[in-house]
Amino acid sequence: MNKAGSAIVLLLAIFFSPGLLPCSAAEYAAGRTVASSPASSPSVYDLQRRIDVILSRSSLRKVLFSARIISAETGEAVYAKNPHLALMPASNMKIVTSAAALEYLGRDFAFVTRAGWCGDVLVVKGSGDPLLGDKETDARNGGTIQPFIGEIIARLRELGVASVSDVLIDTSIFDNQRVHPSWPLNQLHQKYACEVSGLNFNGNCIDISAANRNGKAVLALDPQTDYVKLINTLTVWRSRRSWFSVHRTGVPGEILVKGNCRSAAGPYAVAVENPALFFGRLLRNALIEEGIGVGGEVQERPAPEGCEFRPLAEHATSIGDCLQRTNKDSLGLAAEAMFKRLGVQSDPDGKQGSWEGGQKVLSGYLRGLGVDEREFVVADGSGLSRDNRLSANALTRVLMHLAAGADWEFYESSLAVGGLDGTIENHFWEKKYRGRVLAKSGYIQAVRALSGVVRTDSGDYVFSILANKAGSGARTAIDSAIKAVIDWGVRPAVRF
Repeated sequence: MNKAGSAIVLLLAIFFSPGLLPCSAAEYAAGRTVASSPASSPSVYDLQRRIDVILSRSSLRKVLFSARIISAETGEAVYAKNPHLALMPASNMKIVTSAAALEYLGRDFAFVTRAGWCGDVLVVKGSGDPLLGDKETDARNGGTIQPFIGEIIARLRELGVASVSDVLIDTSIFDNQRVHPSWPLNQLHQKYACEVSGLNFNGNCIDISAANRNGKAVLALDPQTDYVKLINTLTVWRSRRSWFSVHRTGVPGEILVKGNCRSAAGPYAVAVENPALFFGRLLRNALIEEGIGVGGEVQERPAPEGCEFRPLAEHATSIGDCLQRTNKDSLGLAAEAMFKRLGVQSDPDGKQGSWEGGQKVLSGYLRGLGVDEREFVVADGSGLSRDNRLSANALTRVLMHLAAGADWEFYESSLAVGGLDGTIENHFWEKKYRGRVLAKSGYIQAVRALSGVVRTDSGDYVFSILANKAGSGARTAIDSAIKAVIDWGVRPAVRF
């Protein structure tokens, strides 16, 4: 064969090499690429076909998907479907918020709330701590429900204090915008849409329970407080099922309770208005019950300028606890508090944490990871806002950045574990899948999402699958796609 013929054969051999197969324009636009590596073996195409079948079912024809699955070891994609398409991420936004918080605040960071004297005024300085008085965190750490209030009272007793002139709650660490402008107005009484303050307590919620006592519907509050007034319109028809709903009346602190109380119902967590004053009222009443007089009403304002602050007690919440509640339990308040606190850290004066400040930090974080600005819109930290946008590529870049760092195990432990705990406890419960999926779920109306890491026999894979215009069938499809990765990752034993 002459030199020209040899060159043609060589070019053809290179062009049709299994590791260098050309991709179509449609595949390129969808983010489907084929690389020369072990990940491009025929089995990868088999996985791609399986997932394509799952996500292309007729019942899902109107659903928009953005998906990307990559090897945690090599970074090579084994599946992609519109990976650069920015969609509403719902609570998958918490992945970016918590990752940025760990990056910029550090794993040793803690929210520290301080109580002290300023003259004869009792001042509590908020730090934005989202887990002060949080039942789940206190139970996990072996504490009581109101340790901070108890510590303040104990210190006052030790000092022999008989009365205080005023109780001031300083929330100036954050701005005064406690409700995000794009949150749904008809859901602001729900615990996942609670206000975000410089001082938060008990998840900024109060639990309401109903009981039928000798034919009369009786309501109870936990914690017990006069800060909230209940309007009880419950009926007690024994021929009807028990149910109740809560509604704000427009009067601050007033809640209307409707429904039927055939038997006990609740507790139902309801978000309170102005959580700093809610905490302040609890503190004031606890002081009075312990025989310590309080001269005035609770006020929300900074301590007087020039007044020496003399510490009494403090409460610290670790960032590890915040990550757990944010990712494993999807607590929106924890995400939003970290989001605003990032704004504080970026402010030269270290004050006035805001949604605007958090937006700047998270946007810069994503750009620093090489995410194109067309692939994200940052509105809030929890994903409740429908103005948020993220692509599967953006989320997997965040997760891969974490996986390559020294804090990966620390972060990974905050994710929910399929079949075992958190928001995916009831997913992936079958024996072959249980414990193999560590992820953050996401759900708001018409949005389903799941992003994290899946462990297979052939290695770990970082994934993100977002679905918009979606119903419950989309979440089932997402689970099936991740199960397909686990099934595909099972490698047959080599026989000699």
